[in-house]
Amino acid sequence: MNLIFGIAVTVIFYILTADAIKKHPGAFYLGIYVWCGAVVMYFNLGYDQKFPEWFNVYFMNMFSRGIFTTATFMVVMYLGVITKHNKLSRKLMSVRGEISIIGSLLTLSHNVVFGVKYFPMLFTNPKAMPTRELIASSITLCLLAMLIPLFITSFKSVRRKMSGKTWKKIQRMAYPFFIGIYVHIMVLYSADVKSHITGIVVYTLIYGSYVVLRLRKAALKSRKLKAATA
Repeated sequence: MNLIFGIAVTVIFYILTADAIKKHPGAFYLGIYVWCGAVVMYFNLGYDQKFPEWFNVYFMNMFSRGIFTTATFMVVMYLGVITKHNKLSRKLMSVRGEISIIGSLLTLSHNVVFGVKYFPMLFTNPKAMPTRELIASSITLCLLAMLIPLFITSFKSVRRKMSGKTWKKIQRMAYPFFIGIYVHIMVLYSADVKSHITGIVVYTLIYGSYVVLRLRKAALKSRKLKAATA
């Protein structure tokens, strides 16, 4: 239930802050970066032992376990497959690039924290790593290779200096990146399928629905192009 709760909280957060993000994106980028550091300190210094369990389970774990980060990219994903926008989706669509940047900053921070442990071993002694961690770390490197150009080109100042064709070509990497996140999560969950069954079902439904909607949008676009050239 904390996974579903975390996703709901993330979506509500962006709905409530969309206007503020649009006006002051830099403040949110900095705030998210500082918050990531605070979360690391919170757990490393043992503050999680001093707060109620419900606070850690339903709030802090959203950030330490990457739920907020993954849900942030879910918002970006689903905004990209909507064919008929309403007032709410248009509001979020106006800051889709900024939300993507926030998700990228969260992901990069997450990888700095965990990469200190896993990446040196991956490059120096991969045979010593358990198979699941080796696969997960390798997938992470692939995700980072896609994320960095997506992250950089999400800034409007960078986008304005690029041709529309080049920008769109780079942004197409978002599709394998989104699916790669799902694969990465499933690899991690494979360590204990029974205790993660809810997460497996929820993520599979969300990503499965995304694939269906993305294919539907592509089919509708193809039909319009054929009708226009007929």
